Amino acid sequence: MTAFKQEREKIREKIWSLLRLRSDEKVLDVGVGRLAYSLKKMVELGVPVTSIDLDWQALQQHKTPNANAVQCNAAQIPFRNNAFHTALVNFTFHEIDPVLRQQVISELRRISDRIVIVEPATSKDPLCHRFQEIWTESMHSVNKFEDYQSMEEWTDLVRNGGARVTLTRTFRSRALLLGEEAREYMKTVVDELCKEGIPGKHINDMQILAKNVEKKGMIFSDVNVIVAEA
Repeated sequence: MTAFKQEREKIREKIWSLLRLRSDEKVLDVGVGRLAYSLKKMVELGVPVTSIDLDWQALQQHKTPNANAVQCNAAQIPFRNNAFHTALVNFTFHEIDPVLRQQVISELRRISDRIVIVEPATSKDPLCHRFQEIWTESMHSVNKFEDYQSMEEWTDLVRNGGARVTLTRTFRSRALLLGEEAREYMKTVVDELCKEGIPGKHINDMQILAKNVEKKGMIFSDVNVIVAEA
């Protein structure tokens, strides 16, 4: 395993250790996503989990008898008050319409006792910062959202929604994505943009960036974690 992959895995494990999810607690997984990482991890840990997403195809793709799947908007969650112990929003909030984010916080407060937000930080590494810019522009071009925020902006969102922030933690990234590993990674990124129907200008920008990442190396963004009592 490369240093880059080792670091990514180490950060993930530190986050899961920090959350201390138990098998007797119900968890809402907000946004199953393309890879369903958080869903798979909770199933592996034996945590009772319900995943929600607007994308029915994604829910069906990752359907498992060990978890519930519900198609809905996170701003209108069809569950009773305090139905869950924890609502986990893992690498999802930046994909939610900024206009709806405060309403999402209100819904998470209503249906859960604890809110956990895991988000990529706005990157300080020049190449990763450019990567985030191109990805954001690409998603906006097809009417999707990909808007990264600082730790302060996320905590302000949570506090303005009436929740009490009990913990914030930033996990630092230092390992370089470089050479052949970078080439393979950036190829999957370009392929995904093509599948999304992204205009050629943004794909070309990403391909140019890919060459620089392969040669110079890119440090991924840090990961911010916010835990709040609803």
